[in-house]
Order: sequence, then structure tokens, then C-alpha cells
Amino acid sequence: MTCVWVVLAGYLIGSFSGAILVSRWWSGRDIRTLGDANAGTANVARHLGVKPAAFVAIVDIAKGSLAILVAHALRAPEVCTVLAGVAAVLGHRFPLYFRFRGGRGLATTLGVLLALTPRQTLMALPLYGMIYLGSGGSGILATLLAFPVLMLLIYWDGYDPWIIAAPMILAFTTAVCSLPEVLTRWQQTRNARRLLYELLHPRVTPLPRPTTVVLTDSVASLPSDLCRREGIRILPMALILPQGVARDGLDINAREYYQQLRNNNLLPKTSAPAPGEYLQAIRQAIGSGQTALILTPPAELTQCFFSANLAAQMAAEEGLQVRVVDTRLAGPAQGLLALAAARMAAGGASAEQITDSLPALIPRIGIIGVLDTLNFIAHSGRVSAITPLLESALRLYPVLSLHQGHIRLESVERTRRKAIQRMTEWLQKHLSGKIRALICFHADAAEEGQELYQHLVELLQPYEHYLTELTPVIGAHAGPGVLGAAWWQEGK
Repeated sequence: MTCVWVVLAGYLIGSFSGAILVSRWWSGRDIRTLGDANAGTANVARHLGVKPAAFVAIVDIAKGSLAILVAHALRAPEVCTVLAGVAAVLGHRFPLYFRFRGGRGLATTLGVLLALTPRQTLMALPLYGMIYLGSGGSGILATLLAFPVLMLLIYWDGYDPWIIAAPMILAFTTAVCSLPEVLTRWQQTRNARRLLYELLHPRVTPLPRPTTVVLTDSVASLPSDLCRREGIRILPMALILPQGVARDGLDINAREYYQQLRNNNLLPKTSAPAPGEYLQAIRQAIGSGQTALILTPPAELTQCFFSANLAAQMAAEEGLQVRVVDTRLAGPAQGLLALAAARMAAGGASAEQITDSLPALIPRIGIIGVLDTLNFIAHSGRVSAITPLLESALRLYPVLSLHQGHIRLESVERTRRKAIQRMTEWLQKHLSGKIRALICFHADAAEEGQELYQHLVELLQPYEHYLTELTPVIGAHAGPGVLGAAWWQEGK
């Protein structure tokens, strides 16, 4: 029974997630909704800072050591002591108190080893750190090279065979715990070569240059770090304001802009990039042997498609290869299609292959949102679906979807809370199967956007998920206060 108790205690101690608790205390946010969604030290450091990350590291290392100290206090056999450490790592990865969604367990593994074999672990730790830093952050390479050295040091000091095998057992445990993450990244990339690059040397070895470069416009409203990571080029649309023309996302402060929309009865106009701007972007984006793939919103909604086609004709005269695709999507849904195309390009697909794949992909991507006001979309004249609502004297909140180029009125509610609820119910009803990617979005409604994001991530369980603010050019047509989600479903 002693073995059962120490293993149970190890799991319960491991389930105490430092990353989740510290992030909630430090910022009021759940670290599992940020970055790569990993409840670990690295993700906390990237998004909340070094100080909270240091607290997380201390907690996660301490709980691994505590599991071993409890086993020692109960005089458990060596095999049970090692199993208690394994249970602590499993508790970290699948925490009982936090819906079984935790971190990878590297810090907890370190804590277990420090309590089992403190001197040998401290001797091997510099080797692990040098390999980790030298490989650009590859825990896999560091483990494969440093853990055998650690096992040899433990063997020389005459420890029990279970203690000698402990580093290997713990490494195997963390590897098994990482399988869901690896499978998710495989679902995202479908590119074994790229996945191997990322796992073994994530920041050192450059990926081969793709033959296709994806360009889209700022309507896509993708997070900037995601665009940089995936190699997506963004062309800013133009906002025509009383003080002059501003480039979307570049020459305008979103906070001030949305406040003007709310308080100053401002009704700005927008303009698609001119053919010359597309041509300049093409020249800057592609090199020898590369093709530019331009993805635009529906031709019925903007002039982007026509401008891009004119630019493609001018580029052809210069010997540049360009393909233009009307995505039949807009906003973050258009961004998701650009994301899919960029990943196919990174996997070595040609522009022709990507273009041929898009018609089957577009029906699996869509967007839905709640408007806070009808004034801006009525002024734009782009959505006939809301025309019957304009004559109403009541304050109404429409729920609109865009799918394959068609804007539909899904619901009309008297309160904003009810409209958001209807949108959530619609998503739950219509999105069957697994969601590969989800982007929640808002326009000057950050708190509601964060709340919706956390709720939909838990409800729909997408492989990857992001929260973004719509760029000002969409605010010109939809107004401030917009709230919604775009999705990319798995193929059947």
C-alpha cells in the first residue's frame, strides 16, 4: 500500500500547476490561452515576463522534488520512489485540478532528478544547458545527449538499478506526454521535414526557401507574430479620414480610431491597395524562381481582386510569376486561408498545387460575428441582409456569417448578451468534427473578446487558436464592438 500512496501523492502534487496559478495571479489570464498554450515556464516568460516565469520554474521544480521527499519520508522502495516521480510528471502534464491540461513536464523532471540524485544531476546540468542553448532550444537533443551521461554518473556511484534507470524512465514519460503536442503540430504543418527541423533545432537551422510566397491584405487581421512566423506578407488597405489617408494598421492608432468611431460620428471610407502597390509588394516579396500567390476578399466586397489582377499582368511583363485567388472569405477567415496556403508553401508545394487545393479548402473555413451597431455597415452598403433591420426603431444586434462569399443573417437579438449566446450556439451546432484552427476577434472590445476566446477554446477544443483585434479598415464597415470567430475545420 505504501507504493500506492506515494504514487497517488506524486500525482496530486504534480497536478499543482505553477504556470496556471501564477499567470492567473500575475495577470488574471490563463496561460493556456496564450502563445503555444503550454502551461510551462517558457510560455509564461514569452507572454508575461521573466519574473512570473521564475516563480513558475521554482514551483514546478519544487513539486517534483517534493514528490520524491514524500516517498523517502514514507520509506518507499526505490521502484516506488521512481514511480512517484513519474506520477508527478504525469500530474504536471494532466493536472487533476485544471481539466487535465498542463505543461510538458521538463521542470518537474528536473525537480525529481535533483531529489533522487542531487550531486550527479548538478554535475550533468551544465552539459544539458550547453546543448540546449547551442541547439537553439531543443530539449530533445539535450535530453538524448545529457541523460546518458547522468545515468553513467549514477551508475558509477553505485545506486540501485531503478535509480540508475530513472532518467531514462522520466525521459520516456515526458516524450509520451509530448505526443499530443507533436500530433497537433503535425496536424498544423503536415510536413515531416519541417516538424523535424522544429523539434531538433527550432531556432538555428533555417528552413529551405519556399517556391511560393503568400500575400494578402490587412482585412485578414492576423496576429503580426503569426504572420512573421509563417512568412505571410500583408498589404495595408487605406482608410480615408478627414485628416487624410492612413494605411491600415500602420499609420493609425487603433484605440484612438475606435474612440473616434464611437464618439465623433465618424464614417470613414476605405480603399483597396492600388495595382502599383501590389506590384511593389510583389517585387519585394519574391526572388528568382519564386511565385507570388495573392489572396483577396470577395470581389463583390472590395476592389482588391481587380487591383491584384492588374498588378499580376504588369508583373508578368517583368518576368515575375503571380497567381491571384478570390478567397470568397474576409477578415480572419481570409487570414486562415492564407495561413493554410503559407504552410503548404513551407512544405514545398508549388503555387499551382496550392491554387488547385484551395477550392476544396475554402468550404471548410468560415466566419461569424455579432455587430454592436448597424450604422457603419448600413453606411458601407455592402450587406443587403440587414436592410430590413434598418427601418426598426429598436436597438438590434444582428449575428452575421460569411461562408463561400455569401453574407447571411443568422439571428437578430434585442440584447448583445443574447446575440453572443446565439452566436456561440450556432458555432456549436454547425461546426461538426475537429477544428484545426480558431481565431476569435473583436473590435475595441478586448475584455469580451478574451472571455469569448476562453469559452470557445474550451467548448470547441481546436488544435490551435488565436485572439486578434480587427484592423481599423474592418471597423470602418462593421463598427466598434464587433465580436466573433473564424474557423478552419478538418477535412472529412
